[in-house]
Amino acid sequence: MKERKTSRWGSMPFLKEFTNKLEGQGAHILYMFNDEKRYLDLVYQFVSQGIQYQEKILLLDKLSVYTYITDLLVSNGYSNEEISLIFFMTIEDFYLSEKGFEADENFQQLEEILQTNFEKGNRTRTWGQILADDSQISEIRKYESKVDRLLQGRNTISVCAYNAYITPAFFQNELLKIHEYVMLDEVIEKSPFYHKKYISFPALERERVQILEKENNSLKKKNEELLVGNARQLEREKFLELEKLNAEKANLAKTVFLSQMSHDLRTPLNTIQGYSQILLMNKNSSDLNQKISKIYNASEQLLNLIEEILDFTAIDTGRVNIHKEEIQVKSFLEDCVGSILETNTSDINIQFDGVPSELFIEADPVRLNQIMTNLLDNAMKYNRTNGTVHIYCDYEKESEEVKINVKDSGIGIEHEDLDLIYEPFYRSKSTMNNWKGTGIGLAIVSQLTKRMNGNYGVTTEKGKGSTFWVSFKKLNKQSEGIMQNIDEEQLFPLSQPLRVLYIEDNTDNIDVMRSMLRIIQTIDLQCVTSGKEGIKQVIELMPDIVLLDIALPDMNGFEALKHIKSNPVTKDIPVIAVSADAMESTIKQASEEVLLCLY
Repeated sequence: MKERKTSRWGSMPFLKEFTNKLEGQGAHILYMFNDEKRYLDLVYQFVSQGIQYQEKILLLDKLSVYTYITDLLVSNGYSNEEISLIFFMTIEDFYLSEKGFEADENFQQLEEILQTNFEKGNRTRTWGQILADDSQISEIRKYESKVDRLLQGRNTISVCAYNAYITPAFFQNELLKIHEYVMLDEVIEKSPFYHKKYISFPALERERVQILEKENNSLKKKNEELLVGNARQLEREKFLELEKLNAEKANLAKTVFLSQMSHDLRTPLNTIQGYSQILLMNKNSSDLNQKISKIYNASEQLLNLIEEILDFTAIDTGRVNIHKEEIQVKSFLEDCVGSILETNTSDINIQFDGVPSELFIEADPVRLNQIMTNLLDNAMKYNRTNGTVHIYCDYEKESEEVKINVKDSGIGIEHEDLDLIYEPFYRSKSTMNNWKGTGIGLAIVSQLTKRMNGNYGVTTEKGKGSTFWVSFKKLNKQSEGIMQNIDEEQLFPLSQPLRVLYIEDNTDNIDVMRSMLRIIQTIDLQCVTSGKEGIKQVIELMPDIVLLDIALPDMNGFEALKHIKSNPVTKDIPVIAVSADAMESTIKQASEEVLLCLY
């Protein structure tokens, strides 16, 4: 096989290594791209390797991409006969009909093109860029499911490319379910969500995706109405008009991908929720308050969905650190129940039996709180009117484990669902239509419990309720009563206005913060929009507290923090990070930066 230059910017051996490992088997690969040059480089490498292996190639892309690839092939010594191995169609000709994206028509067309190669036993490569328009998501999901079914056992490598900037985040997760592999810039890995049960795409699953599609479109419409001139929307429109990708390069390694998605989704939601809460504090008509409440509730539902998906993805791929410590079960559960009671506005009665103070376990308190919150939320959500939730503990002598039980008086669970309820995204037919949810909560419970070497389970009786439980090894330790005397003056030290400096470049975030702190009359808030100006104002104003955004236009928040903490004049001023990026990796980096500042 004659070797030729594979890339203008340098070879990428991971694609070749992955192809060789397949040993004649096929692969259905998802590629979320966000860099134009990198995208063209991978298309060229994919096509040129196919030519070198004498494989049939189907390229579905823009005409400009095809022209660029063929010109580069010619300049690198490929003959017209070799280039003729490529069968090309434009995105518009292949994917789009008069009605838009039609899953059945597009699949039939693809099947007809590939069938000849299947019959002859020719190895085939396909590369298709798909534009995920918001109104066509369920059709694309149906098409991709049928393609995955078609490629099972076939000697075909298929790459489905989507623009990461314009493909909705929830749909990116849907795509991960029906592509066995996901390609990042430097590696091809198994998709964390892929499972053959998602391929069939039955009516209930299609209905669920359509509901998510409608909710996404509805919230986006409201967001656009509230945030006219939002910078992210303008960038997207500019991209669509100029057919260019954003110049910023990003590594689509999973941690960075999740962090970016977390930040970009939470930022507009923060603005929507902040203004909604402020508007609800005003004296409005009941009709207006009802409409504002609907906006807030919709944003809260989407935020919960985002956080659950991000949490589950991080847990499922092993990127959650577990920090075990001794936990007194009684006081811990009292805190959990207390937090629920503070926000409980339902008619559900929560009962907590006395737990012996000598019961101790070893677990991560943050993750255990996450487990209990999911179990308590479910117990209240799937309960009956004026029902009860009963929290109590058992000590299993044989296994030496402390068992924490959450019992509800709800609808119970069907026997056939018991083996499935801990699967991610699974929702039973009896609950799907009556209660909103993602089907991730119990998957998070099971994953976190196993990561902490615990056990979990459920007992249920249809029509009478269920008892979910988790258990952990008992520690032999005596309780220690600790009393803390807190001076009230420490809690309420504001005898004069508190001077607060907010360093933030997003004007929407500044307006929200200013509006919310205006309610507290003893707050004197000053705002600046860059890191350099912020450092200067910290020295001049000597504020009592600094609120610092992590992503500033001229420097990141960590650099600004170093300047503040390295100056003897300002090093003792408390600094609070304010950011939509709440990923564990970012929090860890912040902790490390603080430690460096101390030394």
